[in-house]
Order: sequence, then structure tokens, then C-alpha cells
Amino acid sequence: MQLDELLTRFQGVKTQSGNGHYLALCPCHNDHKPSLDIKAGRKGIVMNCPVCGANGKAVMQALGLNVRELFYEQRQSRPLKPQGADYFYSGRLKKTRFYFWNDKKQGYDKGFCWYHKVGENWEKGLPLDKSGGKVVPPLYKQENITAAIRAGEPVYIAEGEKDVDTLTDKLGCFAVCSPHGAGKGKLENKWDTEYNALFEGADAAILADNDEAGKALAEYIAAQLLPVAKSVKLPDLSFEWEGLKPKGDITDIYESEIPISGKTIAETVSFRLRALTDYTAPLTAEKQPSKYIRLSDVESTETEWLWYPYIPLGKITLMTADPGTGKTFLALYLTAQVSTGRPFYGESAYHAPAVAVYQTAEDGVADTIKPRLEPMRPNFGNIYVFNEEKESLSLSSEYIEEIMQELHPKLLIFDPLQAYLGANVDMHRANEVRPVLGRIGHLAEKYRCAVVFIMHNSKASQNSALHRALGSVDIPAVARSMLVLGKDPDKPDGKIMCHEKSSLAAHGKSVLFEIAPHLGGVVFSGFSDLKADDILSAKRDALCEDILDMFGESNCFEISSINALCTQLECSRNTLYRARDELQIKSTMTGYGKDKRIIWTLPDADIDTTAMCPNVP
Repeated sequence: MQLDELLTRFQGVKTQSGNGHYLALCPCHNDHKPSLDIKAGRKGIVMNCPVCGANGKAVMQALGLNVRELFYEQRQSRPLKPQGADYFYSGRLKKTRFYFWNDKKQGYDKGFCWYHKVGENWEKGLPLDKSGGKVVPPLYKQENITAAIRAGEPVYIAEGEKDVDTLTDKLGCFAVCSPHGAGKGKLENKWDTEYNALFEGADAAILADNDEAGKALAEYIAAQLLPVAKSVKLPDLSFEWEGLKPKGDITDIYESEIPISGKTIAETVSFRLRALTDYTAPLTAEKQPSKYIRLSDVESTETEWLWYPYIPLGKITLMTADPGTGKTFLALYLTAQVSTGRPFYGESAYHAPAVAVYQTAEDGVADTIKPRLEPMRPNFGNIYVFNEEKESLSLSSEYIEEIMQELHPKLLIFDPLQAYLGANVDMHRANEVRPVLGRIGHLAEKYRCAVVFIMHNSKASQNSALHRALGSVDIPAVARSMLVLGKDPDKPDGKIMCHEKSSLAAHGKSVLFEIAPHLGGVVFSGFSDLKADDILSAKRDALCEDILDMFGESNCFEISSINALCTQLECSRNTLYRARDELQIKSTMTGYGKDKRIIWTLPDADIDTTAMCPNVP
């Protein structure tokens, strides 16, 4: 039902100044003055009576109409919903294709869901292995690989199950596909390495869909199979079928093919596909990989997080601190949470327990690290330390990748960084530091490990927090996130963690905490608007000096705007007020509105604050 038609059912209808709203007498109470508000919404007609509280459903019932009439007719004109399908990977594992309506696109989106059989019932999701992780599904129609090798025929690797069914059931070929398709996500997550050994002795022909994502996956699979398979080919469907539409595949070809005289559609497509496969040259090791990367072949990915937005996975995070600011306890808190899967402060979702490696050159493992960890209730079975009794560890050592390969840690901490740069690396020279940290950044990304370097601050008090870390400025530059620890200026025993640098997300709020072993090690108490520069004592001392300089020879000055003063002094309002209180400056406000004046006077001054004082813009 449209709005014009519905308005005819009411009495006392009035427009409201052309804003699309109408008023009418409400049928749900004894209405003498139009009070029912009626308007056209995005999906239908919206009604509300502020007098009796009636909504659209109550009003329609009072009128004797069905509430469904409020929704526009075009909601009924959806196209026919595509038919779903079940793809059986085994007798006890299947993948279901389904479709759901997308309001924004005004069309159906495709989705997939796994089911595994428990007894006689199908349960949602992949089954779990003995360690509690999800099993790796086999390839779809995986048995076709062995059959193709025995028959001396190529085995086609398609992008999806529908294409495999077309190749096998319609065209009489041997075909398989990965269970993950070529959608969003990293390529290595779409083709498990355990599939490679299945193709030993096989002639593999990989059929990519006619789009960049399909071609990128096909090339990735080809590189994986090249050392194993008898031969690997990448037939280009658009070369044989020149009119192939974007994202087109072998199923689209089959459904639109014009048969050759005297042959069926299946015989025609099969003949042309085999001919295309025959004259496609096999790949050679010399062609893989290319030393160039074409950006059109690179699939965009989203950043994964260990602790959002403070510590990204697969990246380097720098944690700098002065002595006594709780850096070791906070690093151990990170270790404990990763080992158990408990959420970090500010989060609610639990994670899968994972391995953490804590490498320290400053504290003993038996007498310091483990006793400090114990109140945090970690899973010690998931926490490792590289044994440096026989050989010291450095960031240039081959052991770093060995640690990541063998333990698959989600978190790797080096405390402090300068102890692990290596004897031949001067941390103050960018040309020596950057290659070492660049290698660690590559390994972190390769193995999806969050690497945290802990550093001491320098004595250069005039520098900003970003440049207070010891060593070359290239160290903070390489890090994707930087955390600065300091003492809470508002609480004697309090600590604060400030998010000084964030290249991958918006800066997180500063986190307040205390060190309390009897209460679990680290106790968080909330968030703060303080920045890293606010908590560095040298910065506050310099701010106090700048404020005193503004008085000059006078005992007072007038402030036209607190915000303008903060901008001029490069500090936050909280920092400005703390410096004012530390100097015992008196703040007086007189007048109202345009006549309002804020005057600061020195503590020993004895003046009339209504008198004119020097003004600060």
C-alpha cells in the first residue's frame, strides 16, 4: 500500500510544512486534535502517536488492516531465489551453498556453510581434530587425482564445486577444487600445503575464473605444484572463448556454448577444452617466481590483531619505557593472555590458546619471570624461552625463523631490543638497524606472529615521545605500532600505556594500570585521554617554563581561549591544567558571554584581576 492510499483511511489529515510528515486523528484513542504522525520510511510507512504511544501495528489493527500493508509493494517483487546445493566431500562431510537477500544490492548473495555428520545427524561446522583445531577438508572429489594418473589424463583444478561437477559429470574429465574458493583472504589459506603431495606424478591443468582473484589463486597453486607434479599448465579459457564474460568459468561456457555441427554441447566444449589444454605450454621452474609483483595480482587483505588496536599480528610493535613503569609485568600479561586465550583488557571475546615466546636478557627465568607470571594464571605449556646457555640469540640468527617454524608462536617478545640486535649492529646507525628489523618484519608477516620489542627511553628530554627511544629513528619507523609506558601523573602508584604510533588503525585510548602481584599481577583501572608526551616529566617541566615565560615581567596575563593556548603550547587541556596547578597559578574568570575574561596570576601577586593584563592569543 502506498502512502497516498493509506492517508484516505484517516480523518483530519494535515501536512507538516512540506517535510514529508502528515498528521491525522489517531484511531487508537479519542483524538480531537490530529496527533498521529505519518511519514514514508525507507522500507515502508512509519506511524507514531506521541499521545497514546500507538505504533504502526496498533494503528493498522484499529483500522482493520494487515500490518504488512505498511511495507512497499516492491518488497514483494524480488527475483526468484537461486537454488542451493550440497557438495559432499565425503560421506560425513558436506559443504552447502545457500543464498540470502541483500537489501543494498537488491539481489541475492551467495554463502557457504560446512556440516559434518555425528551419528545420523548433520551438525554445523567443520569437525575438530584431537588438539581441538578444525580439520583440513580434503579436495572436492579428491579421488579423481588418482584416477587421472592411472588413466594418463590431465586432472583439472577448478575454482569451485559447481565447475568440478560440470567438468566431471558433463564433460567427462577428471577434476578437483580447493574447498576455499578464491574470495577474500590470503592465498596460503586457500590451498593447504598437504594437498601438494597428492599431485605427485599428475599432469595438472589449473582453470582460473576470468578475473584477477581467480588468476592469482591459479598462479599460486601452480607455484605450489611445480616441484611435485609431472607437469603444470595454466590454460587461459578466454583465449579459446574470446567472448567469455568477466568472472566467467567453465560452467558459464557450457551453459552458453553453441554446438559444432554433428556434436552435442558437451562434446563441443570437451573437444575445445582438451585442444586448449594440449597446446598450452607447461610451466617451468625458470618461470617461477617472477622478480616483479604486479599490483593487479595482489589481493588486498585486512589487518589481523593480537590486541586491537595496540598490537597487530604479523607486524612489529615497539614498547618503550623508563625504569619502574611496569614494562616487564605488562609484557608478561600479554604472554599470559595469549597462552590461555583470555581476552585482553577492553575486549570481551576469548581467543584460541596459542604459543608465546618471551626472550629476556635482563631477568632470570626461574627467579623473576616465572614467579611474576604465576599470579597471572597462564598456561605454562604454551610459553617458551629459547635456551641461550650454549649460544646467544640475535635477530640476525637463523634461530629466529626456526622458532617461528617449529613453535608457531602468536606472540614473540624481545626484552630489551638492544640486547638482541647483535654485537656487530650499531643501534644508532640506520643502515645497520633497518636490514635486521626488516628481516624480522618479513618473518612476522610470513608466520602471522606479533613481534614486540621492548626498549628503554633515552635521556634526550627535549625530544617527543616518538623519538625518545634509544637508537636510530628507523626503529620506531619500522614498527607499525608504538606503545609508551610511564607513570600516571594523577596517581602515585599508577602506570599508563599510551598508544603513540598506529599505522594500521586509529590510535587506541591510553590504558591505566597498576602492578599488584597479590591481585593477579596487572590490574587495569580504565582509559585516559593523556598522550605519551603528557606523561613524560621532562615535557611537563618544559611546559611549566613556557608558561612562566608568558608572564614576562608581569604578574598576570589574560587568556582569550584555553584551546588556543593548548595549541600554542602543544599540549592537552589536562596537561595544561596540571602544569598550572603545579605552578600554583590562580585562575579567575570574570564577566559573561562576550565580556567573559580568564586571567591567570602568579601565586604571590596581589593585583586587581579586573585590571587589564597582557593577552595571550
